Amino acid sequence: MATQPVPQNLDPAALIAAAPDDEFALVELRLDWPHDLDVHPAHTQLWLRCFVITQDPLGWIPDRGDAWTAVTLDDEVLEVDLYLTLELVRRTLEETEGDLAAAVGRYATTVLAAALAREEELVQGDYPRRAVRREVPRLLQDVDGDHSAFGVPSIQAKRSWSKVGLGALTDLVQHAFGEVDLDRSNVTLDPVEPVDEGCPACDGRTFGYPASLEDAKPAMCEQHRAAAVAVNTARLLRARESNPAGWRAVDKAVMRVNKAPEPYYAPQPPRLVAGTPARNEPCPCGSGKKYKRCHGA
Repeated sequence: MATQPVPQNLDPAALIAAAPDDEFALVELRLDWPHDLDVHPAHTQLWLRCFVITQDPLGWIPDRGDAWTAVTLDDEVLEVDLYLTLELVRRTLEETEGDLAAAVGRYATTVLAAALAREEELVQGDYPRRAVRREVPRLLQDVDGDHSAFGVPSIQAKRSWSKVGLGALTDLVQHAFGEVDLDRSNVTLDPVEPVDEGCPACDGRTFGYPASLEDAKPAMCEQHRAAAVAVNTARLLRARESNPAGWRAVDKAVMRVNKAPEPYYAPQPPRLVAGTPARNEPCPCGSGKKYKRCHGA
């Protein structure tokens, strides 16, 4: 008789206690507030997601803190993602006598209250850029405020720890550098002739981007393989042009998470400067280049 796999312990507190060592991993915690609490925005659906991350992939940046947010708009959905370091959660657990809901809820209710109060500002789509430039307050700015009206959320976990992926990396980069316009929507390639029965794209499959598309390329026919390369090239070019410093940070973070040789450069978030910087000073955009070779060119 085949041995049945041992079921995973998805108790949130147990997951935090058994976090992997020496890895870039995260776990998503589902937070649910009391049903009689009015937490519905006026114009959109609000989806708050909370992640605990073992290590910061952007750890080369000084004074990063240990809690970050990212904002994404998708049709009528306003998604706000909250990332907390494992170290922060464990530290806060000591303050809450081991109450994980209270520890995580301190940050989640802060973000929820701010997102509800500032919904119109967030749906305009320019919040990430303005937050980096300190033109608007961060969603976690009032973390020491009183949010007791929201109560303490219940916490669940649907799956265990997993590797930090591209979506999380672009969220973390958004907090530090502003939005990088990387299209992560699914990819369906156009039909070609002649049809290759062994090609997954000829079979009409839809591929997640980027991992599923990349994994499927070796099995594709020559025409679809070229089309997949073209899609990837166009999306990466658009992302790079949308935020050069942010894209360089994504590149470095991807190498770091995959334990590959990292680029020598260490992009820094945009700096606020008074007036025009000197030609040999670092460009305030955060590219790491001298001003004269970047925005001063």
